[in-house]
Amino acid sequence: MYRADTIVACATPPGRGAVAIVRLSGPEALAIAGLLFEPSSGGALEPRRLVHGRLADDGRPVDEVLCVYMPGPRSYTGEDTVEFQCHGSPVVVEAVVAAALARGARAAGPGEFTRRAVLNGRMDLVQAEAVADLISATVAAGARQAWEQLQGALSGRLAGIRAAILDVLAEVEANVDFADEELPEERLEMRADRLGTAESGLAALLEGFAAARRQREGYRVVFCGRPNVGKSSLVNALLGHGRMIVTDEPGTTRDSVEETVDLGGLAFVLTDTAGLRETASVAESAAVERARRLAEDADIRVLVIDRSAPLSDGDRELAGLLDGRSCVLAINKCDLDAAVSREEIAALGSAGACSVMTSAIDGSGCPELADALAGLAKAGDVSVEAEPAVVSRARHRSAIERASACLAEAGRLALESPAHELVALELRAAVGELAGITEVLDNEEILDRIFSEFCIGK
Repeated sequence: MYRADTIVACATPPGRGAVAIVRLSGPEALAIAGLLFEPSSGGALEPRRLVHGRLADDGRPVDEVLCVYMPGPRSYTGEDTVEFQCHGSPVVVEAVVAAALARGARAAGPGEFTRRAVLNGRMDLVQAEAVADLISATVAAGARQAWEQLQGALSGRLAGIRAAILDVLAEVEANVDFADEELPEERLEMRADRLGTAESGLAALLEGFAAARRQREGYRVVFCGRPNVGKSSLVNALLGHGRMIVTDEPGTTRDSVEETVDLGGLAFVLTDTAGLRETASVAESAAVERARRLAEDADIRVLVIDRSAPLSDGDRELAGLLDGRSCVLAINKCDLDAAVSREEIAALGSAGACSVMTSAIDGSGCPELADALAGLAKAGDVSVEAEPAVVSRARHRSAIERASACLAEAGRLALESPAHELVALELRAAVGELAGITEVLDNEEILDRIFSEFCIGK
């Protein structure tokens, strides 16, 4: 529940830094700041003006700070807000927060500043989620997507669809009130057209869900192949550091290891897996089976072949399993003498249609491998890059699917039954589902779930 008290938290990441920001928000923010802050030039804090001064706790100096006061409703939270820019020592930050707590502030919960912004009408739920996505974005594509949502791209798209449904709903409910009057045929056709347009708009949003989510969370790339072909070394080369354990002993990798990397402005979650082979070890067998499942579910697979050793039946079997899937064939260890001919590589099938010669030792071929991965990703998701209004969260998708089902049922009832009350019921349900994506509808559980993803200071 929303509490009209004053909250405080550090709004910058924990740890040491040049500057840290401590934020106060609520009705007593300015009063608490007045008890702690002494402007160098004297006088009171002026709205939206950065002021130099000293922060003291019961007369004991804490730090030299900059302070800014932002009165509500024109602040991030919609409430009176004060921010102290202090030195980024954890000791100093803790002292500033403790001083505010001692004067009546309460420690903010995760995402509570943004939650208050939603409850005070400064942003809707989709925009609030975009704030979390923008903070956690690891690559440019995810940041761009979050920025568009923060600017209201998806909210505006949904508002337009809702408005179209509401127009039809108003007509249907008018027919309920004047049931004895027959609606002209052309009006019925116009109503069906508008509902069809709304359904198409929702279908377009759903169609781009998978691609949009991959841009936000990353494309899952699984490196698979026989043991000791250089999968871990190749992943390390793409990452630029030694995250994966590399030895000459086959079967070193048992637990699948994931790392996210920016390749061509897109996020890729690179997964190194156990070498696929028959083994008597129970633990290794489980790792091999997990590797097979990961390859099955991946967006892109990288089949790694050791060029310095003859092709085995295992290599050919893997190539057959990946045939026709989104796959790159990495011919690794090209710094060594070749034991595999070009003809043998070509005979591996369509899995080898996109092949790259690589060496994890000297890094050759790694830029080409990165380009190949980015190319495969963009080939499937190019439409998402040009579309600012996208759905990338399961919560949004579920609500849109339910709204679409309601519209379909309303259309069926309109054709099969003259009972306008039933049609209106389905249309109201569709409007409610879409409203729940952006608006707070007295559901604390949903709010708690959304803002539990946030850091404390946001």
